[in-house]
Amino acid sequence: MPHHELAAKGASFEWNDEGLYRDIFLEAPFACFSVGVDGRVRAANKQALWLVGHRLSDILGRPVYDLYADTPAGKAKAEKQFLRFRSGAEVHATALEMRHADGGSVWISLSVKAIRDTTGRVTASCSVVEEIAEASSARPSHLRQNRDRPLFLSNVGGAAVIGDFGPAQEFPKRFLIKSNGSSFFLNVEEIDWLGAAGNYVELHIGPKSYLMRKTIHAVEAKLDPRRFLRVHRSAIVNVEQIKELRPWRYGDHKIVLCGGTQLILKRCYTEKLEAILGEPL
Repeated sequence: MPHHELAAKGASFEWNDEGLYRDIFLEAPFACFSVGVDGRVRAANKQALWLVGHRLSDILGRPVYDLYADTPAGKAKAEKQFLRFRSGAEVHATALEMRHADGGSVWISLSVKAIRDTTGRVTASCSVVEEIAEASSARPSHLRQNRDRPLFLSNVGGAAVIGDFGPAQEFPKRFLIKSNGSSFFLNVEEIDWLGAAGNYVELHIGPKSYLMRKTIHAVEAKLDPRRFLRVHRSAIVNVEQIKELRPWRYGDHKIVLCGGTQLILKRCYTEKLEAILGEPL
């Protein structure tokens, strides 16, 4: 069911309706929150909790503004959308900046419908949230996907061809790894992919992995964006190691690396991969 239809469905149920709870807050394949007219979080499904990196017990009853960044596109803009919802108006695909539990920004597209009681009074929101790669999420028409065909990347020697990004910026060629009282260097170009592990990042090179005490956001800032692509909140991939892309659920893609590792490319990062490759998927 499309996001806007699901949000609309929420408006026709009382909040304690079992069908609403099952359909929206248990079975929905995308992030859903519900916020009361007091501005506090009343419910969140597992996709929503994964998006912001919190446990349900961490956010139930908390002001929803706590989940937003302290920026003009965060709390300030979220307050305006909340006032719209409380007045009974709808919110349609509005870009906002949330804050992940690890401190990083999460850009989202927010759509909200009011949930009303039997008297028509607004009691809570049905908020559908979709992660976007950045504040401007509109995709150019020439980059629309054909989802009916298998996708394979052009490659030379098993590595994806990277498009021309102009003059290269200097990025670190090696990372310093500290382990068991000793330190050693890893060549960045040898990294297949990187995964978040709390305040650490796992660097994967072939069958081996190495821990570095930095957040994935801090490491991403040191990586060449022409070579390394964030594919979802907890993983970054060396594009030259991508062997195959396969259509997956809800507009996502499954990535198969040259070494056999499989990861998911969230659809909000597809446009960045297309920019690196210089052609639509």
